[in-house]
Amino acid sequence: MRVTAAFLVLTCLAAATAAAQEKQSVEIGTSLGVTTLSRSGSTATVVGAPASLGPAAQPSVYATIFATPSVTIEPQLGLTHVSGSGSSLTMVDMGAQVGYLFTPAERGSPYLAANAAYQTVSGFSSVHGVGVGGALGYRVRIGRGFAVRLEGRYRHWMGDFDGLNEIGFGIGLGGII
Repeated sequence: MRVTAAFLVLTCLAAATAAAQEKQSVEIGTSLGVTTLSRSGSTATVVGAPASLGPAAQPSVYATIFATPSVTIEPQLGLTHVSGSGSSLTMVDMGAQVGYLFTPAERGSPYLAANAAYQTVSGFSSVHGVGVGGALGYRVRIGRGFAVRLEGRYRHWMGDFDGLNEIGFGIGLGGII
């Protein structure tokens, strides 16, 4: 987990430096989504708004940093804590996505992205894993301060989630600063 956290911090710092030098904007938002998880013939569907439950739907919070008008670097974070009857369950999802906007000067732009995520679940026992995959989406700027994006994603999980496949569809709602 330390290596993954360090990677995310370094990625964010590099992206913020590049964005500051070129005076690019940052989009901060949340998302809602539907995800289907499958492993060995078993499937489960998760719906969330904001979405964050296990290796699931979308991150609760994201910050899209525009390194260039076309290239985005996006740290993502999800946190869920459930408690009751003397026990608790905590899930932490950290991810990073690097994307390419095909028509960044236009109001709407299709994009392609690669992503990686790390998740840990602790409570009754502790499990963790890494997921890697890609996304295809469409981002629309509404005015100067708001963006909506539609995204489809595939991610394959390893570690304690070995063999788990995630197919997700989400809607991101972000403010542009």
